[in-house]
Amino acid sequence: MFWKRKPAAEEPSKPKAKELSPKEIIINQIEQLGPGQSLTYQLAEYLVDRFAIVDLNPEYPGKGRKYIVSSDRMADGKLAGRKSRAWDSNNAKNIASWILEKEGVLFIGEEATLKD
Repeated sequence: MFWKRKPAAEEPSKPKAKELSPKEIIINQIEQLGPGQSLTYQLAEYLVDRFAIVDLNPEYPGKGRKYIVSSDRMADGKLAGRKSRAWDSNNAKNIASWILEKEGVLFIGEEATLKD
C-alpha cells in the first residue's frame, strides 16, 4: 500500500560529540577535585560574599560529607582569606545547581572565566 514507509537509506552513523551544559561542566570540575585542591567560583555582584569555594573534605569518608562549600569576599583585589563554611554535600550536582542559581563562573586569578 502507499502508506508504508520506505526503508531509510543506510548512512554510516557518525558519533556526535555531546556538548556539555554549564551544569555538567561544573559537576565534572567538582568531581575531579583531589586532596588539597579547591575550586573558586565568582558569584553574582549583588551578593555580599561574592566567591564560593568548593573543597574536598579531608575527613571524608570517616566524618562529614564529601564536599565543603565556603564563601569569601574580595579584599584589595584578592580573596580576603576569611572563608566561612556555608554548607556541605555528597552530591556535586547539588553544588553545581546552587552555583548556577547564583550566576557563578569559575574564578582563575584576577578574573572570572566560563570554561567550555
